Amino acid sequence: MPDLHVVSFDRPWPPSYGGIVDVFWKIATLEKLGLNIRLHYFDYGKQADAPNPWNQVEAIRYQREIGWKSQFSFRPYIVQSRKTKALWEALNIDNAPILFEGQHCTAWLKELRKAWPKRGLFVRCHNIEFNYYQRIAKASSGWKSIYFNLEAHRLKKQEKELGLASALFPLSKQELPLFQQRSERVYWVPPFFRDWEQLQVAQKNAPENKPYVLMQGNFTQPNQAQRLNAFLLEYTGLEYELILAGQGLEHISKVERKSIKCIPNPSEGLLTELNKNAEAHVLCGEYMGGVPLRILNALASGKPVWVNRELAVGTGLEPWVHLYTRASEIKENVKTSNKIDLAEFQTLYSNRTSARVLIQALGLE
Repeated sequence: MPDLHVVSFDRPWPPSYGGIVDVFWKIATLEKLGLNIRLHYFDYGKQADAPNPWNQVEAIRYQREIGWKSQFSFRPYIVQSRKTKALWEALNIDNAPILFEGQHCTAWLKELRKAWPKRGLFVRCHNIEFNYYQRIAKASSGWKSIYFNLEAHRLKKQEKELGLASALFPLSKQELPLFQQRSERVYWVPPFFRDWEQLQVAQKNAPENKPYVLMQGNFTQPNQAQRLNAFLLEYTGLEYELILAGQGLEHISKVERKSIKCIPNPSEGLLTELNKNAEAHVLCGEYMGGVPLRILNALASGKPVWVNRELAVGTGLEPWVHLYTRASEIKENVKTSNKIDLAEFQTLYSNRTSARVLIQALGLE
């Protein structure tokens, strides 16, 4: 019998976007600490092909039931499309605790609580999902806006079922009050990510032969792409080259200036090297809830990090970054910005710290 079942909304490897980064480094850290994990994940073609990176993690793949059948439901599409019979059967083989990664994976929570009244059923709350979808709806138009608003409504209604969990684990301190309305047992578990310890063992060879400033992120959502396009329209160039690295770069305006370089869909290894060897970091986007992992990854490098206010304010990370409103502010200050003391950041936001909190709350000490 495993020590812990983990149900993931997508295949956690490679750790290429958003919440899946938290899932990847969480499993990697718990495995190092000796936990026997059985991973259940949904694969629907979003992730690039790659082998299971862990020796002691049993990984079971499920097909997500996408399409109209899952759309015609009172439940959220992201939840209903993951309600497969095969997963139900696999989770009922034993009574080991279960960690559901996000509201996405809680389709069977109500039935499992009825079948196992005293079993440990835990939910990792990556963000307030209905707020997230409301933000996307505002930045969308036409039928997409209608769909995202409908999904936000369904998510808000289904969110009440989170109260059936043994405990909730938000990754954002700022979102604790809302989840405390759903459960009496709510624990802040900081995000798992490519933290400063991981950067210490990363490649030392710089992937670029000249100094550069790095902007990393996922710009597939329309509001994130809009923010970046607005930044680039105003951007006048730094002494250093600006490298844009991440997903969704096809959604931004064509960049023809020599001082800007695009690296779409970089591998985890390349992004780690870019992160470690940048002279500074500039981030641009909109806060969507939870904790933006791009800010954590940048801070882990120990280099100056500039973040626009719309992305930083509300994250709890404001004390460790330099805030800007317009791109022109960065040109004059990026080289001379004072280095921020990251000792407290590294104490709070580290995989070791998050793992200790999680293991204790799961009752697996």
